[in-house]
Amino acid sequence: MKVATWPLWVLVLTLPRISWAQDSSIAPAEEPPAAGAPAPVTEPQRSYDDSADTRGEAMRAYQKALEAKKLAATTPLSIARLREELPAIEEKLSSGRRDEAIGDLVYLIESPRFEPFATSAEGRAALFSLGDALASAGALQPARGYLTRLLKGDPGDTYYRRAVRSLVDAGLTSDRPEVILKDLEVVPPGAPEELTGDVMYLRGRAAELGKKSDAALAAYAKVGEKSRFWAQATYLSGVIAVEQRDLPRGERLFCKVADKTQTPKRAALFGGSEFFRVRDLARLGLGRVAHEQYRFDDARYYYYLVPNDSENITESLYETATTRYEAKDYDGARQALDDLKRLKVNHVYEDEAYILDSYVDLATCHFPQADKKLDAFIKRYEPVRDAARRIAKDAAAMRSLVDAVREGADPASAGIGVPEETARGLGSLLRVDAGYGRAARRLSLLDHQLSGLRRSMTELDEASRKLLAQKETRAQSDAGLSASPSDKVARIESQVRELKRLLREADRAGKKDPNLELLAKELAALEVQAKAARASLAEASATPAAKGEDLPGLIAADRQLATALYQQSAALRLEAEKQQLDLAQDALERLDLRLSRLLRRARLGRIETVLGKKRSLEVEIQALSQGLLPQTIVDSLDAQRFLQDSEEFWPFEGEDWEDEYVGGEGLR
Repeated sequence: MKVATWPLWVLVLTLPRISWAQDSSIAPAEEPPAAGAPAPVTEPQRSYDDSADTRGEAMRAYQKALEAKKLAATTPLSIARLREELPAIEEKLSSGRRDEAIGDLVYLIESPRFEPFATSAEGRAALFSLGDALASAGALQPARGYLTRLLKGDPGDTYYRRAVRSLVDAGLTSDRPEVILKDLEVVPPGAPEELTGDVMYLRGRAAELGKKSDAALAAYAKVGEKSRFWAQATYLSGVIAVEQRDLPRGERLFCKVADKTQTPKRAALFGGSEFFRVRDLARLGLGRVAHEQYRFDDARYYYYLVPNDSENITESLYETATTRYEAKDYDGARQALDDLKRLKVNHVYEDEAYILDSYVDLATCHFPQADKKLDAFIKRYEPVRDAARRIAKDAAAMRSLVDAVREGADPASAGIGVPEETARGLGSLLRVDAGYGRAARRLSLLDHQLSGLRRSMTELDEASRKLLAQKETRAQSDAGLSASPSDKVARIESQVRELKRLLREADRAGKKDPNLELLAKELAALEVQAKAARASLAEASATPAAKGEDLPGLIAADRQLATALYQQSAALRLEAEKQQLDLAQDALERLDLRLSRLLRRARLGRIETVLGKKRSLEVEIQALSQGLLPQTIVDSLDAQRFLQDSEEFWPFEGEDWEDEYVGGEGLR
């Protein structure tokens, strides 16, 4: 009999570390909130284990237990067999079957047969594949344990370099990059420039996250042009210089990335596609520095350098329009706004561009057009502002909206008591909000891994039953899909939430029915029973089992560990869900403040249109009193203006032919 099971840490090793810090993306530090803005949602502090334990003892214990039952692999390991198995494992990794690949690699590497081949090229390839797969899955502790084993050779070795790259990438996505930096201290100063540059970039990011600007600048300055992060390091150095109000230095640093003549020739080659994304950001940075110094023509030139296929083209066009408006070049502002409209894409500057478009009409004395646009803005965005204000104070409506957005459903079907278009607009806002997006990704990853953990618990139970009844013939698994008690409780809770939503909709519609009141009472009782079922499920899962060093004992120990992990993850999920709701509320409150400011500008603009119309009439009256025709009247194509009451105008409805006028063909 072959028991198809792995130690629990392999089955759930892809559980990502829930990062409670901000993503280390290429962006300047956030500005402090303005007066009256809602306080930012703080994230809880977590304790960390900085060890680089691969947890290989668990696999070796399984190897011994399988060997005791004569179930261990008996085929000798060789270089040729490693060469045969590695391509199949790499194919699993490339096709997204990461968990299977990790299980195969752990079973291979933690076997005593692997030790003689650990230093061979194939063995180092297996170590790197396992460490890199674990790092991409978020299991940094065992990943570091395997990758650091590759840092004991020649820095010029292929897998040494690949291990450094993988560790740097893991550090950039981690909220504790200093732990990775300790592992990378073994990289000598004489290592290849691309390796030392990557390490210095990670050191700069860690210093910047720690609010140590000078240390970050010093580290970024040591990133060479052969590093794939040269453009990022130079750009972030410029951002820090601008934050320190050293605008000339920031402009010089931005120019190194944005100007092709100043960029090192090999920087784009080593930087890859990310280099050009950072180049677009550097050009935007140059435009903003020039705008800050009232060099409006220079700013327009820098914004013009952003290509049309860039993901920052909407930002470039909006900033161009703002620059030209402040330079009183209203035709240039109008052209940029028209180009922005022609893109026909949704972007974060839609509301601001709407107001700017109206104010350009105001500045060019097109008062009717400006008034029409401002009135349309108020009618479009005031209901959104009111809905955001109301939902931010309604916990049930907030949860319904967040659930709809998280599940990918139509927010209009969430029953939050607002028009469909308004609900969809609020849902779109939450999807693009950076803070909410991070929390949503954490929660979705946690839900995915909780589902995998439940499946692992089912497989461990199935393996235990097989060991107890080895001669019994049965199906591979008795458990159906989503048939575990926890899945059933989850479905009941989902149905309870749906019934509560329907009752809220009926209550808002003003429907009065005794059956609805009876249903509400039964629903409350059912909700209590669902909570009790969830609590009893946790207690039942926590039942200890006999542990030992044999195969059933190891499986029982892993099953108990799985129960503890599931309970901890469930508690963590409640925290993550609460944080997601808090961030959603914060996003709606910020939307309320933003739209309130823009609506005030729209109303002030409408007042300006009335005053402008009045002043325009006064100018016309003054011109007529002096015997002059105002510009609005002087129009040779508008013949109706000069007709008397007894006259009638018949417009020409014929066609002009090219050969109608003969005799002037040779004239110039």
